Formats: sequence, structure tokens, C-alpha cells
Amino acid sequence: MNNRIKNTFVIIISGMGMLLSTLDTGVINVALPFLEKQFNTTTAITTLSVVGYTMSLAIFILPFGLLSDKFGKLRISYIGLLIFGISSIFCGLANNINSLIIFRIFQGIGAAALQSTSAALITTLVDKDKRSNAISILGVMIGLGPILGPSVGGFFLSLNLWRFIFWINVPLAMIGIMCNQFLISHIDENKQKVRFDIKGSIINSFMVILFLSGLSLLAKQDDLKFSIFLIAAGILMGVILYRVEISSKKAIIDIQTLHDKPKILVYLVQTVVFGFASAMIFLLPPFLFEKVFHINVGMTGILVLGAPLGLVIFSKISGKQNDGLKNRQFSLIGLIIMAISMIGLLLVNNNWTAVLVTLFLFIYGIGGGHFQPANIAIIMSSGGKNSQGSIGALQRMIQNIAIATGTTIGSTIISLLKNDLSLGIKICWSMTLILVAFVILLDIVFNQK
Repeated sequence: MNNRIKNTFVIIISGMGMLLSTLDTGVINVALPFLEKQFNTTTAITTLSVVGYTMSLAIFILPFGLLSDKFGKLRISYIGLLIFGISSIFCGLANNINSLIIFRIFQGIGAAALQSTSAALITTLVDKDKRSNAISILGVMIGLGPILGPSVGGFFLSLNLWRFIFWINVPLAMIGIMCNQFLISHIDENKQKVRFDIKGSIINSFMVILFLSGLSLLAKQDDLKFSIFLIAAGILMGVILYRVEISSKKAIIDIQTLHDKPKILVYLVQTVVFGFASAMIFLLPPFLFEKVFHINVGMTGILVLGAPLGLVIFSKISGKQNDGLKNRQFSLIGLIIMAISMIGLLLVNNNWTAVLVTLFLFIYGIGGGHFQPANIAIIMSSGGKNSQGSIGALQRMIQNIAIATGTTIGSTIISLLKNDLSLGIKICWSMTLILVAFVILLDIVFNQK
């Protein structure tokens, strides 16, 4: 097969998978109030359509990563596209909230298969001299979801065509399926003889369910004690998972490799902080613009695009500048730029103009555009050829959990300090800045050894 065609199709499959899984998050968030009225239900029940998707994504992403190493990345991504496309059809056909929640859970399973294979497809199938640019395109797709999601959702809702917020996924999934089918029939992937880690998968599932359930209740003061108990139980399950996996020869998480290469842990911690920071970047600005600057919803929708636009533009630019040998430098530069943007946002007061705030959001996007592709590349390169699916799935899982954690903690602080919103926002920015500064220092210390 012509290498150019192969590279192009792999990038389409990888990018389409990441776009679909991130686009759908933004689409459903903007549709929640509408769906609450449509199905005559409560906000708490409607929110389960988001929680169910997020939880199934986090639960299944590691098992799919391991299975992709065993059966091939193309086959797992193909299954993911099928599940995601079919469940999107049924989400649009749902006539009650219970059906919607169930099909959203299946969407999350499909998204897990897509996200677990996106980076691994590139690192195992794209020509070496094209990989850096391909990973930068993946970064663009990750950034496009938050931009297109609310816009696409708002457009269809304004026309009272809510079912199309799910059906829009179908033609995109079909494109990925056709490219995938072509490559499966022309490429013989390297597959590994690995046994499926049933015990690790079960413990991981309990860890995710307990931790994310606890987070979902954290903002509710009546359930505070129970939420803390669930979070603690989730952390305990994480400790048990570590103890089980460190001695397992078929581990779903290769703990031994992480021990042997401690720098991988540094880059994974950076992934966690980036996910947490990005959650704050998407959560806080609408409150800042609407409640502090008293800007209407329509204009707020435009102003908050600063960060995702910066991420999309500079993911591509950094991909052209980085030849694959400067991943550590680009990730560090990205973190420093993100820290600068956080300092600027921390200094925001009522005398500032909204455009200046958007500028600092855009600067954050510039940092994210430098950081994210380089971070993905450096983590993927740390894993062996036999475990690209597993390491890629681990990177995506911890980032998704970090995003959920950042969103919950930010929402909780805003809720507790709703009478002094400016203070609540500053606390969130301060917390994020401290975390970013910490991983910058961690990077410098580890790379001096």
C-alpha cells in the first residue's frame, strides 16, 4: 500500500475517534436544560447522561488498550466506531430519559475504544518522520471538540432538532469505519500474545466507579460525608490495584515499567495537571464573564473560545516546529506559558476588559498547544512497541479523571463561595497555578539527574 494513503487514513481514523468522543461531551452539556424539559425530569437525573458516559469511558479505556495490543489497534478502533455510531442513532431515537442514559453509557464504551487506540494507531502505523505532525493533528482534534460541541448543540437546539445532536455523529463515524475497513484489509498489524487481566480490570472498574461517584456528589452539602467516603474508597481501591498489578505478569497497568522509568511518572503527573487545569479553564470563564463582568450569554460563548482556539492553532504550529526530538522542551515550554496565563487570570479584577481575559485564555491555549502533543508523544515513546495501546489508554484515562476532578473541585468552590464569586474564582486559579508550577519544578529536577 502507498505509505501516503496509509498515513492519511490512520490520521483520519485516529483524529475522528478523538473528535467524536470529545465533541459529544460539549454537545450534551449545552443540551442538558433542554433535555430536562423534553423528558419532564429533574436536573439530577438528566445529568446521569453525562455521568454515565464519563464513567463507562473511564472504566473501559484500560481494558480496550490491553485488547488493542492483543488483537490490533485497527480492530478495536473499528469496534469503537461501530458502538459509538450505533449508540448515537439510538440516543437520537430515545423517547425517555432512562433510554437516553443507557445509550449514553454505550456511547462511553465506544469512546473508550476510540480514545485508547488514537495515539497508539499513530505511533505504530504512521511513518516515523510523519508521527510528530500526526500527533499534533490529534491535539487539534482534541481541541476542536470543546469549540464545536456547544456551537453544534446550540444550532440544532435552536431549530428544535435535538435528536440531531446525536445523529451528527453517524456520518463522521461512517467515514472512520470506511477508512478503518480499508486498512484492516491491507495491513497486517503486529499483535502481542498477552493475557487479559481480569482481576486488574475489575479492581480498576470499582476504583473508577467509587471515585467518580464520590466526585459527582461532592458539591452537594447534604451528601458531603458520603461523597468523601466514596472518594476515599476509590483511592483505597487504587492502592489495592497497585499492589495487585506490581506482582502481576499480565497487568492492565505495567507498574514495573513505571518503576524502572520514573520519568514516565513525571510526564503522567503533568498529564494529570494539564487535565485539571483545562477543566478550570473551561469551567470558570463563563462565571467570570456572566456574573462578574455581566456579559450576556451569546457574547460569553464567543469570549470563552480563546483557550480552545489557541490549543487548536498552536497544536498544529508546534507539530511543524517539533521534529519529534524536542518533546521534553516543547512540553516544558507549554507548561511555562500556561503558568504565565494563570498569573494573568489570577490578577483579573473588575477594571479589566473582557477581551484582555480572553487574551490570557488564548495564551493558555498556546501553552496547551505546545504541551499536549509533546506530552502524548513522550509518554507513548516511553512504552515498548508491545504496549502502545496500554500506555496510550493509561494516558487518556488519567487525563479524563483529572478533568472530572478539576470540574468537580472548581464547581464545589464556586458553589461554596457563590456570595463572593470573585474570591472563589481566584482560589481556583491559585490552586491551578500552584499545580502547574509544581510540575514545572518536577520536570526540571528530574531532568537534571
